[in-house]
Amino acid sequence: MLTMGVEEEFLLLGPDGAVVPSAPYVARAARAGDQVKPEFLAYQLETTTAVCTRLDQLRRELTGLRQRAGDAARRAGANLVSVGAPPFAAGPLGAVTDETRFRDLAGRFPGAVVAGSSCACQVHVGVPDRDLAVEVLARIRPWLPALLALTVNSPFAGDRDTGWASYRFHLQQRWPTFRPPGAWAGAARYDRVVRQLVGAGAALDDAAIYFLARLSARYPTVEVRVADACLTTDDTVFFAAVVRALVATLIEDSRRNLTTLPIPTGVVDAHLMTAAHGQVRIRRGRPADGSSPAGAGAVARLMAKVSPALVAWGDAEEVFDHLDRMRLDGTGADRQRRAWAKAGTPEGFVDFLANATVAVAAAHK
Repeated sequence: MLTMGVEEEFLLLGPDGAVVPSAPYVARAARAGDQVKPEFLAYQLETTTAVCTRLDQLRRELTGLRQRAGDAARRAGANLVSVGAPPFAAGPLGAVTDETRFRDLAGRFPGAVVAGSSCACQVHVGVPDRDLAVEVLARIRPWLPALLALTVNSPFAGDRDTGWASYRFHLQQRWPTFRPPGAWAGAARYDRVVRQLVGAGAALDDAAIYFLARLSARYPTVEVRVADACLTTDDTVFFAAVVRALVATLIEDSRRNLTTLPIPTGVVDAHLMTAAHGQVRIRRGRPADGSSPAGAGAVARLMAKVSPALVAWGDAEEVFDHLDRMRLDGTGADRQRRAWAKAGTPEGFVDFLANATVAVAAAHK
């Protein structure tokens, strides 16, 4: 069974929706070591789980870290919220965390500082063989739009509905390397491309290569970075389970020498834009044999692809139950839009976001 770990990024918002630049204080107050730390902007936090093999273990990690960070945020007069972009145009949106690397990033890419305000959910899957991991990156390219469609969670920015389901995706395109990985032949070629991008000034260093899926600069993992920050813990567990099952399936495809049709990057980009606009339907279905009906949507094809791995690991029931709930309740973006219409005030909307972020889903209490 492949290992997995998750990095979640969060915003700190005041009751009125203004960003609160107190991430360094909140990270210290959480008393979780490197598992809770400040991010690029001073109102962003990142949490990092331990390496996990089971979904219940991952859920405990995610829940505990959200609760620690949420408690520390409240002591700083802020709310911990898990959304892909700041919903309100209030507070010091350009406040960069006072660390050398973050200052260097802001100095090198001043136009991308606003993109740095967005938050992601990054899933790591252990693949120690770097050549095999690079092949997984090539094979994952056509599945990135469906992964994004499952996690869109940033419809609001600047006090308004942007019309996007993932406004984060739109913002992140200001970073030069925010793009799908290439279909590279092995780790040596991947490393060469990374060196060329850093040398050309398109990235500060290896860790600032922002491919939608990449080899981690720190761990022996494939790191899938396409997703918005997920609204609830259950959303994150679901997404991590799907990503791990997909990586495992693509590894098996490689071992069986299954060929895949090359998909031009322009086509992948177009499908990503469709997903970011919320135009990919999440359909019901529980294919257990890896098949999908002709003409099925991107998400249905993805779920058919990963079903055998989910069944083999005992994760299928939980994953498909969550997918059924998403079909009824919608994505994070859908739920945010309903809450926005109902709340009527920034205070009410921030309360909704904070409660969704830290609450433990009723089914798992």
